[in-house]
Amino acid sequence: MLLEALSSYPYEGLTKELLALGMSWVVMDAGVEPDEEELADTLEGALNSLGNRMKIHTSKMGKNDRSSFDKVLKVWFGRSAPETYGELFELVVTETIKLIRDGNIDPSESLSTIKTDKNGTYLGVAYNGEQAILPAIIKQPEYYEHQSGFLSPTTGQKAQIRMDPLWFSFMALGFFTGFAGFIGGKYYLITKPGIEGFWPYEVEEIIEKGILPLTGAGASGRISLSTEELYEMKLAMKLAEEGRDVIEEVYPVTLHLISLEGQVYTELKTTQLNLVGLSEYMTEYVKRIESSSIGGLHLLVELKEGNATVRKYPLWALVDIAEKELWKGVNGDGEMLAYIFVKDLYRAINSGRKELIRDAVFRLFRQGRALLEGSGRASGEFRKVMRTFMWQEHLGVLL
Repeated sequence: MLLEALSSYPYEGLTKELLALGMSWVVMDAGVEPDEEELADTLEGALNSLGNRMKIHTSKMGKNDRSSFDKVLKVWFGRSAPETYGELFELVVTETIKLIRDGNIDPSESLSTIKTDKNGTYLGVAYNGEQAILPAIIKQPEYYEHQSGFLSPTTGQKAQIRMDPLWFSFMALGFFTGFAGFIGGKYYLITKPGIEGFWPYEVEEIIEKGILPLTGAGASGRISLSTEELYEMKLAMKLAEEGRDVIEEVYPVTLHLISLEGQVYTELKTTQLNLVGLSEYMTEYVKRIESSSIGGLHLLVELKEGNATVRKYPLWALVDIAEKELWKGVNGDGEMLAYIFVKDLYRAINSGRKELIRDAVFRLFRQGRALLEGSGRASGEFRKVMRTFMWQEHLGVLL
């Protein structure tokens, strides 16, 4: 039932990836052919598992979405539209579970009903005569970035998708599963295209030991994207310091960066991520730093952040400086030494060749020594980090 429904969805892109993530929660516990009771129970279980994510801040709905959903939710559930998209998604799933348990929705009919005409695409059966439009944060990125076949402007077909409560619930659960933060006015969503290929037996590991640790680290660390290298480095660092293991089978995953540009949500970036090599390196780095601390040697660097003093792993601090270099630029005849090194190390680690890692580290050490002993211009923070970074003991950790 679920596999047929997803395969009948006529487009590729973000919406399909979110629907597949949402359906995966049902497949994990009830397989691809759940009955009504199993469907309601698994949707409720998904809500409970994702509970903390539904409290994370999301943007307020735009005027058009709010007006549209206010009308639909009153017809569906007798409820008014909430303020934010996160509240909207939680409300729809919660109320849809009640409809299923009360026998007001026929899941088989809903999932087997997909229609497309010149006015758009319709998923499921109109409930009380109404279907909900796809929210702007999902619809507009696909429309304006031309990721889906239905968006071709010459066909005369409207780029509009409408869903009944069940289809909308799957999309909402997929959103919470892939949600890696709302940071600086931008949504970060991590998906696994083709996840249905892991149904039904392997999907639990992909979700529980793959997608959720990744998105959880992104959200809790409030990791934003300046460059792909720095984003992947910081995500791998967060996973390592929190001791989160991510299975290799989940990779590659897709990062969607969505931002409100003017009055329109736009997909600023779509890129594939594979953190296998980086995660292995960062995990070993953390273990070695902690082992040295147990032996009485402290390799952390103390820095000021506002009025607080924080202690960071030297590599973590250098990545932070690299990001600052990108945002602020470098004045005078200075170079982006931190960013150049981090980029070199990123490439060396992903190559899997130890000699490249060694060459990158030695190159930074030469440049760092010239900076500290000469008259080169650099911030006090960079100099302090480099003094710790260049300890012989830390060299051993890096290599």
